[in-house]
Amino acid sequence: MTTLDKPPATVRGPVGVDSFFQPRRFAFWLLIMLLANGLFSVATELYQGSQVVPVTVLLGLFVWTLYTAIPLWFFHHELDLFAQHPPLGFVLAFAYGSLGAIYLAGPANTAFLSVLSKTVSPEFSEEWGAAIVGPTTEETLKILGVILLVLIARTQFRTLLAAASIGALVGLGFQISEDLSYTLSNGLSYSSTDEIAPVLQIVLVRGILSGLWSHALFTSIAAIGVGYFMSRRAKPFGVRLAVAAGFFLIAWTFHFFWNSPLLMPDGVVGIFLRGLPLFILGALLWWLAGRDEATTLIAVADAYVGDDLITPEERHALGSLRSRRKLRRQARKQHGRKAGRIYHELQRKQLHLVMQYGQTGPGPKADQDAFEVRILRDRYETATAKTPGTARAASPS
Repeated sequence: MTTLDKPPATVRGPVGVDSFFQPRRFAFWLLIMLLANGLFSVATELYQGSQVVPVTVLLGLFVWTLYTAIPLWFFHHELDLFAQHPPLGFVLAFAYGSLGAIYLAGPANTAFLSVLSKTVSPEFSEEWGAAIVGPTTEETLKILGVILLVLIARTQFRTLLAAASIGALVGLGFQISEDLSYTLSNGLSYSSTDEIAPVLQIVLVRGILSGLWSHALFTSIAAIGVGYFMSRRAKPFGVRLAVAAGFFLIAWTFHFFWNSPLLMPDGVVGIFLRGLPLFILGALLWWLAGRDEATTLIAVADAYVGDDLITPEERHALGSLRSRRKLRRQARKQHGRKAGRIYHELQRKQLHLVMQYGQTGPGPKADQDAFEVRILRDRYETATAKTPGTARAASPS
């Protein structure tokens, strides 16, 4: 068996899923307190900076907000990851990374660097501090945010991909907030009165060149270990804990080498060579998490959903983004763009239906989703029937 071994392809029954709004749980209020403190800290920093470099602050806010919207759009429209959790879960994850974790990381990094300077030497701290302190404090604080969200809504984390998606949002929030802080610092220390160039420099270096292999990827890798710990209840506790610790160590190690003076090639090519191994590993782990998700989805569909709602071909493609795209391309090619858009909407509603059954089993919510699937199926069949030279079909052939 491998570390990411598949769960049994059977469904014992719905588990019931906790909401992320849990005012009766201490973890929820701890998270709210961290978010409030982080919001005050970040707002204060931006306000003080706006008194000196207002254009840099406003442009930085605009650019990094736009930068954030791109991966969120990709998550929502391409990877279907927003079906993993309710919107509040993703909002809290991003907010913790951009406010809570960043609020704690600043003083923690400063204190740790001071300890290194005093216990070893200022020269050692200057050379190796970023490699040692950054991964230790930042990866710890970010994964603690994932664990905090687990404590708030335990049964939301039933698959590896569910945990990885939350971890990615925590890391993305941290990355954006840190980049905005670097933008402000660069603007305040810039050699001229130009307030636009400092923003463009940081966006190029930290957003474009380093963005693919930064905090979002680090935290999602560590979060896969949390997902394993939560979803593999049949495994011994020690094994689950060791796997979770191992994934955290992978994230820590790559963060360490990214900051390390051992691997500091100059130029664009050097940055890509440093980041490429991490990107490949992250893509592989996300692929394995997707396979795990597919096994779970197909098992739930087989247990609860009939062929009138999800055809055998669609059921086979349910857990594969590539297979679902293939069916959408077939629908567009055979029946036109309008039918392709309807079929895409049908696929998303089918996915939501299966997840609803996995969460609550048969009930009013699942019945409503099933009703909406039937409506979309009728719309799709109507659209395909109007296509010249084609017959009515339940799905692309």
